[in-house]
Amino acid sequence: MRTTLYLHGFLSHPDSNKGSLLRLAHEKAGIPFEAPELYMSPKEVAELLTKTVCRLGAENVNVVGSSLGGFYAAWLAEHFDINRAVLLNPALGNWGKVDFRPGWMQVSGIDKKMYVCESFMDELSEMLVREVTRPERCLTLLSLKDEVLDPTVTAKMLAKTKIIAIAEGDHRISDFTPYVEPILEFLRS
Repeated sequence: MRTTLYLHGFLSHPDSNKGSLLRLAHEKAGIPFEAPELYMSPKEVAELLTKTVCRLGAENVNVVGSSLGGFYAAWLAEHFDINRAVLLNPALGNWGKVDFRPGWMQVSGIDKKMYVCESFMDELSEMLVREVTRPERCLTLLSLKDEVLDPTVTAKMLAKTKIIAIAEGDHRISDFTPYVEPILEFLRS
């Protein structure tokens, strides 16, 4: 049975609303689920994800990523032969209103801070997936009223993937519950 890796967004955390709902659904279905903390530089995230995929075996991994986590999920899907990738309003070079200025930043909803280093943007640029080469392995959830990232840019980049458009959705996909089961179905396929 494949393990799902959940990759949270910038200044979010593994136990956010989406992470918690996905964890619970995976537990109920008996599907292994891991959600690492990603409060580090992109280079360090890449190293952590590489070690994780090597430990589990790429063929035994699915990945779900939200926003910056979607960026990392796309990178992981392009660099390893993983089965499925679900991208939730992914930030694929379309940074919109995301603030990557160097310094300490508060993680939303928990008592934790993350340091954004000066090399952050350069490291992200090196990892940027410019084209999804196996779109049949990807499901994209795209909020059409995303207030952080321009959904038209994301839709254009991911046009060949299966897209679920969320007409009234915000960047966080605040009403995430209706999408948990379709995500699980896609991951099982």
